[in-house]
This record gives sequence, C-alpha cells and structure tokens, in this order.
Amino acid sequence: MSPKSVARVAEKLMSLGCHELSLGDTIGVGTPATTIKMLEAVSSVIGTDQLAIHCHDTYGQALANILVSLDHGITTIDASVAGLGGCPYAKGASGNVATEDLVYMLDGLGVETGIDLDKLVDASEFICSVLGKESRSKAGSAIAAKRQDSY
Repeated sequence: MSPKSVARVAEKLMSLGCHELSLGDTIGVGTPATTIKMLEAVSSVIGTDQLAIHCHDTYGQALANILVSLDHGITTIDASVAGLGGCPYAKGASGNVATEDLVYMLDGLGVETGIDLDKLVDASEFICSVLGKESRSKAGSAIAAKRQDSY
C-alpha cells in the first residue's frame, strides 16, 4: 500500500478511538527505505508514541526495519519466540521476527529490555521441541549451539 493511503487510514482509525496502531509488514517485503517512507507518512498524522511495528522476516529485513523504526521513535515492537507464526493468507510469507534476534540486537544497542536472553532461548527450545518445529532465530540457534559445545 502507498504510505499516503496508510496514513489516511491510520488517521481515520485514531479518530474512531484507537489508542495504538501497529504497522505490519505481514508478508515481509519491506526494506529500510520503504519503512522510512511509511513511518514518515504515518507519523505526520499520528504520534510515534501511538505506533507499533510488526515485521515478518521473509526477506531477512525485519531487524533492519525495526532498527529504522527505533530511530523514528517507535518503541512497541511485535516479535515471536523462535520466529514462529506466519501469515496463512499470504503465500510464501515466513514467520515473525524472532524475539531472540530482537533481544540480542537490543542488548547490543544497550537498550534495557528486562528480558533474560538465556531463559528466552530455553523457552524457544522448549516450544520448538513440543511443536516439532525448527527455530528461525539466528541468535537463538547460535546460543543453543554454543551451549552444546560447552557440554
């Protein structure tokens, strides 16, 4: 969708009483440049304190798009442990950005999240084993592999 169209819909939704609007890249095709254009258009009609971001990682751009969003003042970010999930109506769309990857990036930026990354990886390994799924988290997989090496 065009950034101007999204801004118009966002403004209307807020006027109807929404308190927060999550901008979603449901099929994961956004890039930092397209994310910047979207954020500039939408934040011209809505304060960034009322915006959230939801990125899928189909093309490996989710963390870059989130970093751009952080630079624009957005602090509410959706993520999913192990990158689980997806979009059932968008053929080829992969899962959400992995919480482990997001927390690893935020830790590296010095952002205090209050999340224990090791415990998060434990939770990720547990749910993946229960579901019989592979983790899509690069950080989670690296931490898990490092643990295996140290045993």
